[in-house]
Amino acid sequence: MNLFVVLILGISLLAGEAFSAKCRTYYRVKKGDSLWKIADRYNLYIRDILRANPKLKGKKYLRVGERICIPYKRKKAKGYIIYRVRPGDTLEKIGKKFGVSWREIKRINGLKSTTIRVGQKLKIPKRAKVRRVKRRRDVIYITYRVRRGDTLEKIGKRFGVSWREIKRVNGLRSHIIRVGQKLKIPVPRTAFERRFIKKHRIKLTFLPVEGKYKKGAKGIDIYAPCGDEIRVVDDGRVIYSGDDLTIYGNMIIVEHKHYLSIYAYNMQNLVERGERVSKGEVIGKVGVKPGTGRCALHFELRAKDGSVLNPLEYLVKK
Repeated sequence: MNLFVVLILGISLLAGEAFSAKCRTYYRVKKGDSLWKIADRYNLYIRDILRANPKLKGKKYLRVGERICIPYKRKKAKGYIIYRVRPGDTLEKIGKKFGVSWREIKRINGLKSTTIRVGQKLKIPKRAKVRRVKRRRDVIYITYRVRRGDTLEKIGKRFGVSWREIKRVNGLRSHIIRVGQKLKIPVPRTAFERRFIKKHRIKLTFLPVEGKYKKGAKGIDIYAPCGDEIRVVDDGRVIYSGDDLTIYGNMIIVEHKHYLSIYAYNMQNLVERGERVSKGEVIGKVGVKPGTGRCALHFELRAKDGSVLNPLEYLVKK
């Protein structure tokens, strides 16, 4: 399997490489987590996490409840941090931002009044719990029209934003929202660029096989008779065809212009690495899902950066 494919799937080929940084914290894996999601959350590369966690080598899935070391290089600890006053700041606002009493900030800095000026440097006790505040330019505001069955919590999970933040941005006094209502969603710029800018470039007009499907943490399982033909969803080039990953059995990965498509649990692969394939071409046959005895195809879409995409979001309704 080539290195590009391994990195896309979040599987380490870095054998025993030492990582000198200590753990910043430990993260406990939750349902639906992936290495890419965790790395993105802590602004790290996947390789940083793999180097700090050799036990993850060769794993396809993370185990719920598993502890993962989040690395960083530790600096010499100080009793406080330095904060530069910004326009609109008050001691009370700064105190709330860092989770510390404004009176303590005043005392530590020897202030005789509550007056502060823009650019002034203040000492903030390091024991204060720092709350990350996104700057205006780090956030993209998109407009979302409320659908039937939506709640603030569901919308927040859909876009990876706290429901409290959506409520605050829209000046809502309660959790009640109505169908058709327009809401501003503050999406982090990096997430917007990765997940939304390229979204319109993917359009599925059919699924690889016909059958009932079930959505999982990564892609969907489509239950169809064993031996049914698997059809590629778009023009592209086969970059992997094999069975190196036992959890996936026979698997095919096709690289398209803007994304990757993955076909697994195959009874038989009918294409080889390097072949060009055309939309609708038969590339394999449905096999058995390991450990279940049921005939199924595992189907995934991935962005070029390795992030998991939900195939059903890109399926054009007939």
